[in-house]
Amino acid sequence: MTASARVSDVEHGFVDVGGIRTSCYAAGDPTATPVLLLHDGAWGADAMLSWGDVISDLAADHRVVAPDLPGFGQTDKVVMFGRSPYEHRLRHIAGLLEQLDLNGPAHVVGTSFGGSLALRAALGSAWPMASATSVAGTGGPWRVDLAKQLLADLEPGRNYIARVVEVLTNTTSGLDDHIDRRYENSLIPGHYAAMVSPRLKHPDAAPTAVHDDYPARLADATVPISVITTRQDQLVEPDWPRHVQAVAPNVAFHQMEGPHSPNITHPNEVAAALRVIFSDARGANSEV
Repeated sequence: MTASARVSDVEHGFVDVGGIRTSCYAAGDPTATPVLLLHDGAWGADAMLSWGDVISDLAADHRVVAPDLPGFGQTDKVVMFGRSPYEHRLRHIAGLLEQLDLNGPAHVVGTSFGGSLALRAALGSAWPMASATSVAGTGGPWRVDLAKQLLADLEPGRNYIARVVEVLTNTTSGLDDHIDRRYENSLIPGHYAAMVSPRLKHPDAAPTAVHDDYPARLADATVPISVITTRQDQLVEPDWPRHVQAVAPNVAFHQMEGPHSPNITHPNEVAAALRVIFSDARGANSEV
């Protein structure tokens, strides 16, 4: 990674991943156990908005890497049509990890859409990983209508972004800077197009049935999988874990207080929970 800036000991640089200029943040001892953090998929998201305080906490004893996904932040605004929303992003992350000098397989953690990416990566071990953890990401299904509406056509102005942040965090108190930065990100050329263009359909195209064997395939995963759910989450069905537990009892569920994005509102609690998950994963991996 070619470094271009350093903010509070968090390095920032760019990596060329198959022609996609990828913004990536890193912190912590390069020889420490690596952690890969994947941000949410709401309007104006980026790695630091999702994970900034968690990065600072985990970097005390881990090597933490957090990219801006394609279409978000400072990464190129690239989309793929006619494919799963996960497939090309998983390939992109795999390409990024190939170029980073990490000290072994990373613990992969995502929030919301990033959590769904982590779960989908675990299905086929898309790249070497020590564990996969989702924070409030369901893997795709079981989102409530409110969640779908907020990812529909963006309304102009900062107030709409404030509403997005409010349902992610259940508050806007003390989050003015976060809202401002999301709003600025939403105005970056290409972000809007990257968000809405995959939903465009030819008016004469017949509906196509897409086979998806998620979540059943989680039962065959070869890495430890964990999910952190929150009691005050407004964006997913409250009983959605039962769908996974019925077919993949190997997935460990943990519940904590907080909104859909506790990584923003309760970063130290999330970091503490992740350390427990990583420790449990090390124990599970040592038994294999």
